[in-house]
Amino acid sequence: MDLAQGIGMEQSREHLLPHYCAFLSDSESEVRTAAVSRLSDFCKILDAQSIINKVIPCLKKLQTDTFQYVRSALAENLLVICPIIDKAATNEHILPIFLALLRDESSDVRLNLFKRLEDMNTVLGIENLS
Repeated sequence: MDLAQGIGMEQSREHLLPHYCAFLSDSESEVRTAAVSRLSDFCKILDAQSIINKVIPCLKKLQTDTFQYVRSALAENLLVICPIIDKAATNEHILPIFLALLRDESSDVRLNLFKRLEDMNTVLGIENLS
């Protein structure tokens, strides 16, 4: 984030986004976990369309990652992008990932989903969420 602030938000979107997506798809689980853990910070510099077109496809792949720690980090950080991408995109893209993680075999993954449930609730509303 220091680098993004130093070079400016527009340059960050253009030059750092491809690298961030590469980190989300890295062969090392520790790199994927670290990248997902910074999702909230990184998405602050992105517009909704960049998140939908570039970041969410990477997140969809991570929902079935073989390493529990990656899925756990995804569950903990996934919902922070809901207020940025708004209601329609949350329903279309985030809700299916959320539901898949809710059925995960690991209790840590399932529990981490509820740490940021408020972010999804503010976008969808309690009636739609239930």
